Amino acid sequence: MTYINCPKCNDQSYFNLSSYTGPYRCMKCREIFNIVIENGEVKSSQLGKQDPDKLKLIKTYYPKEG
Repeated sequence: MTYINCPKCNDQSYFNLSSYTGPYRCMKCREIFNIVIENGEVKSSQLGKQDPDKLKLIKTYYPKEG
């Protein structure tokens, strides 16, 4: 299990993949940021531009609450 710290609110959550590159949404502040996970370790996490197709999927399946 990989633990991820949000670059905006510093909340810690986890991701159950050993390798992943793409957008991730913070469960606390709901900010979407890019992450790179390799061999179960976070190599990069940063706020920035998102791939429009991946972003559309995230917003469809994980809409903001409220």
